[in-house]
Amino acid sequence: MTTKKRLRIGIDMDGVVSDFVGTFIPLVKEKYGIDMKRDDIYVHDLFLVLGITEEEAGELIVETLSHPIDPMPGAVEGLKRLYENHDLHLITARPRSTMSITKAWLSSHDIPYHSLAWLTEGNKHLAEENLDVIIDDHLREVLRFRDKAKHLVIFDHPWNQSKNLRGLFTRVRTWKEIEMFVNKLAEA
Repeated sequence: MTTKKRLRIGIDMDGVVSDFVGTFIPLVKEKYGIDMKRDDIYVHDLFLVLGITEEEAGELIVETLSHPIDPMPGAVEGLKRLYENHDLHLITARPRSTMSITKAWLSSHDIPYHSLAWLTEGNKHLAEENLDVIIDDHLREVLRFRDKAKHLVIFDHPWNQSKNLRGLFTRVRTWKEIEMFVNKLAEA
């Protein structure tokens, strides 16, 4: 009988745990009269996608976070299963002003975690946790973890496409794939 390793897993919130874009797109329609699809979001920087200022995009992000947001399909169940055998560290670049909204959202969806780190965009790799795995939907953020996490995982979205020529990360499309990846690592 093999003993499974307990892994330390860093997990991004928006685009991995929460379906931020599912709430963002209708809000863009309401505010700007623009019909968007997920595929229209070609980069992570929403101000570039919409052709607005970074400040206006920041305000739109905070407004989106104040609306009801669904979890990503399979995220709650997957996190509960992973929590049983691994240490889950949520890492977010959400504005600090949304801390109470975020904690209430996590509680309302009964999402388990061991820690929640608040960092700024581009600095999530500065999280104090020594991680075995990082899972994020922001390609630049994932790659910044190269020297800090043993396994880099990108949650597939239109805004994070890459040829991955050097095989630096693993791409997953569902929470089932995340669980399979983690379980395989834990058994190795």
